[in-house]
Amino acid sequence: MVKVRAIALAFLAAVATANAGSAPLDGGPSRPQWQYGLSGSYLRGDYGRDNTTEIYYFAATVKRYLDWGDLTLTVPYLDISEGATFIDGAEPLASARGGSGLGDIILKGRYYALAQDGLLPFIDLVAGVKLPTADEDKGLGTGEADFTFMAEFARKLEQTPWIVLGELGYTFVGEPSGYDADNRWLYSIGLAYELDAKTTLSGYLDGRTAIFDGNDDPLSILLIAQYKLRPDLHFDGMVEFGLNDGAPDVGITFGVRKRM
Repeated sequence: MVKVRAIALAFLAAVATANAGSAPLDGGPSRPQWQYGLSGSYLRGDYGRDNTTEIYYFAATVKRYLDWGDLTLTVPYLDISEGATFIDGAEPLASARGGSGLGDIILKGRYYALAQDGLLPFIDLVAGVKLPTADEDKGLGTGEADFTFMAEFARKLEQTPWIVLGELGYTFVGEPSGYDADNRWLYSIGLAYELDAKTTLSGYLDGRTAIFDGNDDPLSILLIAQYKLRPDLHFDGMVEFGLNDGAPDVGITFGVRKRM
């Protein structure tokens, strides 16, 4: 699965590493107002079928930092082979004929709800809408809007470079024409390690419930590396290993983010 969520968790790890309150950008005249990003992903898996599905996913993102949180717009372009439809990853769907084009545009808002204080972790509350801008006949989307609500957690362990991370969310899934689609739960739990001032490594167990009956609930291991070349220029890399037929066998993502 293409993990926009996983990069968001890595962002939360950076917040905890900075130890600067819920907002990672507290105060100061040099506080950035915008972040621009580009990423590319490749995913491959058979999803329990005889043929293999390949996905190439490219995304441009714009994030606006605010005093209380941030807003992010994601505009994707993807190419997917036949036999699956793209919903934050591939879901087997026989009618999908494959193709390429604009994906579903995503608008997401985050509220910095709580800073770490004693036993309490950092908590961010997230709401997002997936707009039906992709071609459902090609399997680039379902042709319906989805709405996601999520809580993200980060707890920096005292006197150590370790950070405990987690998220729990729920998506109200729009039903594609001719199919019954279930709403889905989303969850992740993981650890991040601050290797040095520029490098953070993290790993997660990441899962979702399937939206179509008969498909496995996707479950994966995610390994993420973040490198800060400069305070305003970050590079991200992620490798995904699927643990069942609901997830891709393997996925690779690279990204770059520039703050201004």
